[in-house]
Amino acid sequence: MTMHLMRKLPAIVALAALLVPAQAVAHPHVFADARLEIDTSADGRVTELRNVWRFDEVFSSTVILDFDDNSNLEIDAAELSKISEMVTQSLAEFDYYMNVTINGKDVEISLPEAIKVDYQDGQLLMFFAVVPRKEMRLSGKIAVGVFDPTMYAALDFINDEDMMVTGASASQCARSVVRPDPDEVIAQNQASLTEAFFETTKSSDLSKLFATRLELDCK
Repeated sequence: MTMHLMRKLPAIVALAALLVPAQAVAHPHVFADARLEIDTSADGRVTELRNVWRFDEVFSSTVILDFDDNSNLEIDAAELSKISEMVTQSLAEFDYYMNVTINGKDVEISLPEAIKVDYQDGQLLMFFAVVPRKEMRLSGKIAVGVFDPTMYAALDFINDEDMMVTGASASQCARSVVRPDPDEVIAQNQASLTEAFFETTKSSDLSKLFATRLELDCK
């Protein structure tokens, strides 16, 4: 292992923790403020699901310092591009941390462009849009959650307004933001939440129970 790679190892491990599936952990180690916009067309379709993640300063400083190739204490375009390429490729197999359903059935999504990465006011930002692979009509009950299935990172929608519907058909559906109560989740799933559960069950099942989600009731 070269000294150059050894210097980068902490940031690579930190980023990999966001991108690689693992057993459930007791609590998140990386925090990000998130925003979701579901854009709609005039004919009642979902056109894009836009995401912005602003990571906490501790995680951001680790990533920035370790990807600062020229050691100028700044992240230039080429260095940001490396981070962008890494997260774009890795998050693809996890649907970019997005869970979209219509009437309880999963909706497949794809990324139309690379995940963009920026560094502002001491924090790392990632922003991107995903699109439904097939036509997605505003019909029935739609639920959208954005969460890390490994529970290593916490994506926090601080205000209900951080999960919005925009575009020409935004008023077609009744909108609600659901924030599951951890105590209620634990009480309702007490039989499953055992040591064996954490060892044998996919953590995505657990993280989905706790994740904030946007629910649309469309006519």
